[in-house]
Amino acid sequence: KDCSGQRITVEFEGVYMNATVWLNGEKLGTHPYGYTAFFYDLTPYLKFGARNVLAVRVDVSQQQTSRWYPGSGIYRHVWVTVTGSAHVAQWGVFVTTPEVSAARAKVVVRTRLEGPAAAVIETMLFSPDGKRAGAAQGPADAPQEIAVANPALWSPETPRLYRAVTRVLVAKKVVDEVETLFGIRSLAWSAEKGFLLNGKPVKMVGGSVHHDNGVLGAAAFDRAEERRVELLKAAGFNAIRTAHNPPSPAFLAACDRLGMLVMDEAFDCWERAKKPFDYHLYFKDWWQRDIDAMVLRDRNHPSVVMWSIGNEIPERSLPAGVETARSLADYVRKLDPTRPVTSAANNPATPWEAMDSFFAALDVAGY
Repeated sequence: KDCSGQRITVEFEGVYMNATVWLNGEKLGTHPYGYTAFFYDLTPYLKFGARNVLAVRVDVSQQQTSRWYPGSGIYRHVWVTVTGSAHVAQWGVFVTTPEVSAARAKVVVRTRLEGPAAAVIETMLFSPDGKRAGAAQGPADAPQEIAVANPALWSPETPRLYRAVTRVLVAKKVVDEVETLFGIRSLAWSAEKGFLLNGKPVKMVGGSVHHDNGVLGAAAFDRAEERRVELLKAAGFNAIRTAHNPPSPAFLAACDRLGMLVMDEAFDCWERAKKPFDYHLYFKDWWQRDIDAMVLRDRNHPSVVMWSIGNEIPERSLPAGVETARSLADYVRKLDPTRPVTSAANNPATPWEAMDSFFAALDVAGY
């Protein structure tokens, strides 16, 4: 296929770790964290009509990078995407449901474009049974509000998924199309009532689940990811914390389809190490880009009901750790104001009162 004149990108869902990528000998960049997706524009270095070589180097020469089995190499999917000059940006569609009732829901779709600004955005919603549920059209970057009558609500018992089809039109011609699965559901959290899903109290019953698939290793086979959710649901789980990093898209898609609540977790450490060569080496320079990769990628999943910015962070009771918690939590809320932010806090040595400032930076205290 002749792709000259079009924009071609490559997305790596996960490479463990310190992945450096070249195309035809030109360095595209290095991505340290092994659990977040990253992408590059290949267009400037492609040779159309000729052989191209995409090379990936992974550096796990330092063995103590993690407290669990991380695996190594390209262990999640790699995607090549071809678009025109006007196209939906990577993770550029954001669907929210700010008003939900049995009779009516308000769905708000925000779409971020790259390319010519004269494009028009057309959004169509389709119900779980495939019927058209609403539509809107307007200029790029303007929120689109769509009313859905008698919505089929998403919950662990009824994991019903809607589909948003986003089209980019230039001179009335469709130049890009993106599909986004989402769920219509409401979340509310309070000390008085706990967690309310669609207005009803729900107890989250589950555990922390690491990314590997047992004897299959770290490779994120779609069916293995789905099977794991099936087994956990059959065992009585309705909730999972992704210990201690963002999971594969296939895992979250399975949670959406099967009905599993998810606490999506970013990091196992910040600036203080747990292992000599873990993420603490990269946190200061990379945390914002890695939070982008987690929240922007995952914020349309109805299964995700809470963000965790860290697990058992060593500096959690120190002023520097409190300041970091504030920075991370504020940034997550900026990207997604619809879900609360927490952090999993252990306290082996100091009184719990020493954690008050840390918990004050969060929406939900994680004990």
